[in-house]
Amino acid sequence: MYSVIILAAGRGTRLNLGYNKVFYEIKQRTILEFSVDYFLKDSSFSEIIVVTNERDLTHVKELMIGKDVKITLGGITRQESVYNGLKKISNKYVLIHDGARPFIDKKDIENIKKTVRENACVLAAKVKESIAKQAFNKLKCYVNRDEYVLLQTPQAFMTNKIINAYESAIKNDNTYSDDASLYMQELGEDVIILEGNEFNIKLTTELDLRILEEIL
Repeated sequence: MYSVIILAAGRGTRLNLGYNKVFYEIKQRTILEFSVDYFLKDSSFSEIIVVTNERDLTHVKELMIGKDVKITLGGITRQESVYNGLKKISNKYVLIHDGARPFIDKKDIENIKKTVRENACVLAAKVKESIAKQAFNKLKCYVNRDEYVLLQTPQAFMTNKIINAYESAIKNDNTYSDDASLYMQELGEDVIILEGNEFNIKLTTELDLRILEEIL
């Protein structure tokens, strides 16, 4: 069986909503509910941990009434929030997912569940635009976009290994922007890239919001 940590402790200041972006409603459901409900419908996920902040705790509890979900408080950073969630996990495999990514593709999840039994893995999308380095608003050089991917979530790991990686990062006072990079750097182990769905959008900007309103 699998566990999933769903991160909902952010603020989403770039959207200027005045509240946590995971509470934005589409078709009378919040973004967070779309994310949580997918995993509730998949019987292979016996443990769902929602990580929130103290300010939003009451609202998250209200949204999760009647749902078989555990709720825990996050930390100041994403890294601290993930670690708080990991301490609640009891299953062998864990997926870590952004609550602000409500469009979850069944094929992607099945691929993750299969792959994580052998290797840590991460969803990623191919880069379609040209990529260039810049300095002081001037182009410096172009890079080969085929060598780069856009990382997504869920990212999946054996629970004991990702906990070890997080504890190593804490001990070494290292900070990372995502779980796969932390795992790779702290343990020196490979992370398998799985091609993700381009609709697996993280709600960050108003454009993302308009797209999600169309596809959800």
